[in-house]
Amino acid sequence: MKKLLYLFLVLPFSLLISCNDDKDFSPVDIMLTLSGVTESDGDFMTVAGEEVSIDGIGAKSIDGKNSALTNITFYLNGAPLIGTPGNPFQGTFSTEGFKAGTYYLSFTGNLLQEGAPIQIFTVDYPIIIFENQEDLPENAPEIGTYTHIITIR
Repeated sequence: MKKLLYLFLVLPFSLLISCNDDKDFSPVDIMLTLSGVTESDGDFMTVAGEEVSIDGIGAKSIDGKNSALTNITFYLNGAPLIGTPGNPFQGTFSTEGFKAGTYYLSFTGNLLQEGAPIQIFTVDYPIIIFENQEDLPENAPEIGTYTHIITIR
């Protein structure tokens, strides 16, 4: 009886430990595409009053393993903005009334990858808001649609 009790207590714990092996996880590129912004020196930028659209995010394994994202929630400076369980991961927010400064667009979710345990991740992207168009850096292209890529290892 003790052996049976030991089996029921130890076996689930050992399965839990064996499922948390991160060495099976391959690096993944996470792509975020926004509209209503410009991009300069690796930062998204916009003008107060612009509407910013999250056109989508995606995941691509660097070594070709199948990868997918689920349960994505977007935040702006830590406040929930948009939540979506499945693709497409899209939404829009207005910067009307925002003061000039740096804000952080973050998203969190689950990263699924063939042959690896589920990964929970968070990515932060700075968005710099300017009072007016003339304040944007001289080298900044026109406001439009831009994509950034971050690698999760």
